[in-house]
Amino acid sequence: MGSDWDEPLSALRWHWGEAYVISHPEPDVWMAQRRDTCETLRDVTALGLRDQIIRDYAARSVKRG
Repeated sequence: MGSDWDEPLSALRWHWGEAYVISHPEPDVWMAQRRDTCETLRDVTALGLRDQIIRDYAARSVKRG
């Protein structure tokens, strides 16, 4: 049985796609752009980006809607 993180891009989009536009345009580049302000978060790993998203969302939830 696989884990949720077998496909990290899909997992990030599943969990955070309503609040962020998430992409992995090249190796070692993971990006999430807030849908409300278009500010961009970047990291070299999917898990690092996830942690940044969690911190960012906790500090300022993304307005939806």
